[in-house]
Amino acid sequence: MPTVVLVHGAWTGPWAWDEARRYLDLARIASAVVSLPSVGEDTGKLGGLADDVAAVSATLDELSGPFVLVGHSYSGVPVTEVAAAREDVTHVVYTTAITIPVGESMLDAIGGRLPEWWIFAEDGESVMPGNPAAVLFGECAQAVANGAIARLRPHSARSLREPLRAAGYGEKPATYVICEHDAVLPPDVQKGIAALAQAETVSLDADHHPMLSRPAELALILSGIVARTAPAEPATS
Repeated sequence: MPTVVLVHGAWTGPWAWDEARRYLDLARIASAVVSLPSVGEDTGKLGGLADDVAAVSATLDELSGPFVLVGHSYSGVPVTEVAAAREDVTHVVYTTAITIPVGESMLDAIGGRLPEWWIFAEDGESVMPGNPAAVLFGECAQAVANGAIARLRPHSARSLREPLRAAGYGEKPATYVICEHDAVLPPDVQKGIAALAQAETVSLDADHHPMLSRPAELALILSGIVARTAPAEPATS
């Protein structure tokens, strides 16, 4: 049975997956999380995209595959690079996630037009979200949104400037979870990203953080992917 490895996006951390993991546990599906060095309190020590790729791969090295590798938001980029390099990643899931052409950075992909709600530090080396309640957590219960907002941390600007070095789009199965009420990536944008990743699509009535606003439903989608990815049991006589 594959292990589901969950990678958080910008500003959050492994904690964002806690409730979804609880539902995976109930379904008896093994899961693990990754902590990305591009997010943290100490902005002088934040890593870049290459550091995030190394962190995801190091987590997989500590586990036994095969893996269903799940990226959310920004982490779709490092997840893409890791999946291209590893045979033990058998399915990639993009959860309202970003991915880009090889050789481009995230800033390249958006044409250098920075979202107005991105708030950069004075030194330009880290970024925080403005109005996160509406932009990131619009479908979450208020207590859930408030708790998440209190735990947001700066995200590395370097990770946005570094290029994607490898991708294996179309070389292994991929699924894109389109979140219909995402204020960061509108559904049409998500569909375009899914097409680049050559991923099948499934829709979810959720905001930019479905693991917080719709954890049971997201876990059900992941459970279905695991069931399809798991090797068939040998026939018994």
